[in-house]
Amino acid sequence: MKKQNFFIRGRCEHSNLTELLYLDEIQEKDEKKRAQLHLQQCSSCQQLFHDLEIQYKFINKELQKPVSNKTLDLAKAISARNTKYGLVFCKPIDVGKAAKNTMSYKSKVIFTANGAGPSKSKILSDFDLSSLPQDTIAIRAMTDKTRNKLLLYLWSPQEEDFDGWEIRISGLSNKATFSQSGVSQIPLIDIEDLNDKVIYFKERHSAFASGNRSTTDERFVSTL
Repeated sequence: MKKQNFFIRGRCEHSNLTELLYLDEIQEKDEKKRAQLHLQQCSSCQQLFHDLEIQYKFINKELQKPVSNKTLDLAKAISARNTKYGLVFCKPIDVGKAAKNTMSYKSKVIFTANGAGPSKSKILSDFDLSSLPQDTIAIRAMTDKTRNKLLLYLWSPQEEDFDGWEIRISGLSNKATFSQSGVSQIPLIDIEDLNDKVIYFKERHSAFASGNRSTTDERFVSTL
């Protein structure tokens, strides 16, 4: 798939103010008034404001459901150049006798990119998650160095509601909880460090229970 260009062209030198105005992030009244006056007079910033409306409408709509690769590609495109994102596949394995209500997976980092190097032309939309086996879980990861976090986005062919899921990763003391759309965060680590890691998932609702998965409301799933 050809990489989409989400960058907004034709910006003027006051475009940052226009973005802050759209996001209602200008606190100083005089500065806000100057930004509004400039917007009335600048056709470039008017187009930017319109583009922002379209982009954020799309993002808000997408975030009401499991986060798509297309949404994450957009987030990567408009983020800092050193932002890195990647894709991890988790496949079930038989490790013999396991704890009650526990399932084990093997995780493999499939792709990482930060806008440089041989993989810079790759985007997440190049990967068709809908073709994954029904028992596979995908983790999309994106760095947020400003907050020292690694953002996690779950995807499963069988699941659309991740509300209540928790994650714990071997070597990290903190656990994290996922939103309904499968979004969570952990302390910042390299995405490659998710390869061959033991990751524990816990979900508290029964919607995920299907096939050979447990119907117990409190269930841990270990990913190896």
